[in-house]
Amino acid sequence: MTQPPAAGEDYLYLLTRDSLADHLAFTAEYPVGAATRDRRRVAEVWMAAQRRMAELRESEPGRADGAATRPLAADLRPMVGRVEADPTFRQAFADSTYEVVTIDLGQVVASQKLVSLRHVRSLQARLGPVPTPEAVFRFCLPFDRVAPAHHVSRTGDEEFVFRSLSNDLRFLEAVLLRPDQLVGYQPAGLAAGVIALVVGYGANYLHALSMGGRLVLNNGHHRACALYDLGVREVPCVVQSIAHPDEVQVHAPRAVRRNLDFYVNEPRPPVVADYFDPVLSDTVRLDLSTKQVRVSYSVEEKDVP
Repeated sequence: MTQPPAAGEDYLYLLTRDSLADHLAFTAEYPVGAATRDRRRVAEVWMAAQRRMAELRESEPGRADGAATRPLAADLRPMVGRVEADPTFRQAFADSTYEVVTIDLGQVVASQKLVSLRHVRSLQARLGPVPTPEAVFRFCLPFDRVAPAHHVSRTGDEEFVFRSLSNDLRFLEAVLLRPDQLVGYQPAGLAAGVIALVVGYGANYLHALSMGGRLVLNNGHHRACALYDLGVREVPCVVQSIAHPDEVQVHAPRAVRRNLDFYVNEPRPPVVADYFDPVLSDTVRLDLSTKQVRVSYSVEEKDVP
């Protein structure tokens, strides 16, 4: 009799992104049933991925180099204006040099270790098996998004907790607002200013960084995997040019900031296709989780000379 799968959710785990020490530490703690996993087998799986990558360095040197972009198809260009008119887009790329172009997912460098198979399948179901170019554009660069379901509760006099099934929930920023910037709120006194602690979701566009002749995926790994698995390779993307090393620290994902040389200079870095290579990636089952963001504040009042 076939045993039902353990509770949890399956993820594609990119083996070549981690060192052996990090791989062993991750598999010893996070997967369902981690305590009973065969550590020798875990190490062998990692070693097989490294051997496969060594072969690819010989057969595919420069796989990610010279990543070309091309203009969008003429019938898609009018939608760029709708994307750029979105206040979220304008704020996300206010300090950036970017262009909206077509890229080849086959050349894009991947930096995210884990990709949820459930989320990839749900995206594919929403997109359909043979999406039109317009549907692909709106999938990659949405301009009519709705925030995922979430719950907010006050858990203390000076503390709030936000919860969502979406792991994109995050603290966005702390900002000082003028009282006239708030609508529908009447303070109990005469407001001098408003300090807002903003929690929400990322800009969520398919977004790559152009660095050293490569395109490094910054946002949209699940959508890139959903499209690649459907056989869609040419996709619209926001490509942001990185001209100075300091920009990496501001705009790049943490994995790239920590190991820039690996993603920019490694002869054969991880690419989107690697998630679907059974040697380069493994399927791990992780406990179902809810993303939680806890926000607290403190107030001090005193007379000063």
